Amino acid sequence: MARRHIHRLRVAFVDCDPAQIVHFSNYFRWFDTASREFFTACGVPGWRDTERESGIIGTPLVDAQASFRSPATYGEDIEIESWVEGWGGKSFTMRHVARRGDTVLAEGREVRVFAVRESVDPPVIRAVGVPADIRALCEG
Repeated sequence: MARRHIHRLRVAFVDCDPAQIVHFSNYFRWFDTASREFFTACGVPGWRDTERESGIIGTPLVDAQASFRSPATYGEDIEIESWVEGWGGKSFTMRHVARRGDTVLAEGREVRVFAVRESVDPPVIRAVGVPADIRALCEG
């Protein structure tokens, strides 16, 4: 079974549209945060540290999808369960499920790559192979 992490948050008023329903874009923001929190929980250092040590600046998105199942509103506590669904040579797929209790609010899928900076001016980044040490920590 894949290693999983749960990121908890409380929906703020600012996260909602005029109908007081969470705006869809916030799920993508929360999934992005949950991705980094997943790596932190696995013991992966912060991206500033990995950049100094190995050149890896982070895991940019190359594809993102979501399906929305049930509305949420401000003041509610939700959880986002995240895990790596699959590893490729240079990319990996993360899955996220946002829940309020037993109710699924949204499901997300992200394809990400590990990236290094090749130059600063102009900024150029490129994907590199999935680092074996990071993969091992996440499969732990």
